[in-house]
Amino acid sequence: MTNATKITRRDFVALFGVGLAAAATTTRAQSSGKTYAYVGSWTQGPFGVGGGGGISVFEVNADDGSLTLLSHTGQEFENLNAGYLCIAPDGEHLYSTNEVGNLHGEFGGGGGILSFSINRATGAITHLNTQQSMGVNPAYISIDLTGSRVLASNHGDYRPATTVVEKDGVSVIEKIYDDGTVSMFSVLADGTLAPASDVVVLERLGSVDPVSQQSPHAHSVALDPSNSFVVVCDKGADRVYTYRINPESGTFEDEQFTQTEAGIAPRHPVFHPWLPYIFMTNERGSSVSSYQYDPDTAALTFIQQISMIPADFTERNNPSDIKVHPNGNFVYACNRGHNSVAIYSIDEASGMLTLVDIVSSGGSIPRGLTFGASGEHVFVANQGSNQVVTFVVNPDSGMITPTGATADVLKPACVKFLTV
Repeated sequence: MTNATKITRRDFVALFGVGLAAAATTTRAQSSGKTYAYVGSWTQGPFGVGGGGGISVFEVNADDGSLTLLSHTGQEFENLNAGYLCIAPDGEHLYSTNEVGNLHGEFGGGGGILSFSINRATGAITHLNTQQSMGVNPAYISIDLTGSRVLASNHGDYRPATTVVEKDGVSVIEKIYDDGTVSMFSVLADGTLAPASDVVVLERLGSVDPVSQQSPHAHSVALDPSNSFVVVCDKGADRVYTYRINPESGTFEDEQFTQTEAGIAPRHPVFHPWLPYIFMTNERGSSVSSYQYDPDTAALTFIQQISMIPADFTERNNPSDIKVHPNGNFVYACNRGHNSVAIYSIDEASGMLTLVDIVSSGGSIPRGLTFGASGEHVFVANQGSNQVVTFVVNPDSGMITPTGATADVLKPACVKFLTV
């Protein structure tokens, strides 16, 4: 291990094992063995127009990983740009982003965060309430292990507003961009969301790319395994922020950040299930970075950056989602452009990754990747080809093989599972 290592594997597990077990107890105690898959879809038009959006509910066949459609949100949610979902630890509620800039048709209204109740007998969901996400185009949401707060990251748009100001007696044009923000919402007793209890506005900085990095773009807000800190990737400023959560006040505290290599645009992080490592996709760098994570301070120490695409691939590629297999041995990350899943083995002693293989995603523009509860299957949401593809996973080699099972879903973006 490096000098930054301060805890053993056993120590790290102890930090969050009790909370994780408590979060799983309710679901296990009431388990019938039935598993639902919730698939969030983007709309056919840009950001909440054109219909086709909303959330689809499937039943999962545990033997072959196939999905059978049960229900879909109604006509009133056809313009719900459901880019990311999360499910409460007790399995009673689901939360979704509405990745738009004009909530309820109000220009400049920002995005939305929706709460739904879950009918555990049928899997169907019923809308409860909607809160402003406190930013534009919320890209990611998480719920903490206690189910008491939901966190959202607001990406913003790429289009500036042009303003004219006077400087030294001369009229000049200034460009103003959307703020990149991170917001926190308390979950009320009935599962609805209260208005945001705190909002962090990221520093108004850009980076290398003249189009996609003129302003901050918060693309994730991931809770650490101890439920104490959140990690936020800002792909506009090439920064990874961390914040401590104050559970009493419902606020973000102790901001710090790690500056990444210029122009790589860190997008999504994932924690190792028991070792003190974080792995992140880099949207413009077509790579995965690994970091040592200090659970006491949330400090990050860079370990490695490794490519996600073959050396001879020169077309545009934008990595998206990333997950660690439940057995803790492999990392999987999606390539939009190369249309593939990159697979890496993890060295437990160092956090270094070694490429195992790069496998076709079975479609185009794979935006989301999720393992079933057992890790036997992995499900890839191919947004460009309108389907969720099921793969079987070899837990020893890490390799994935398509089962032949696919589910037709318009522009799938995110898949989440619930066993009842």
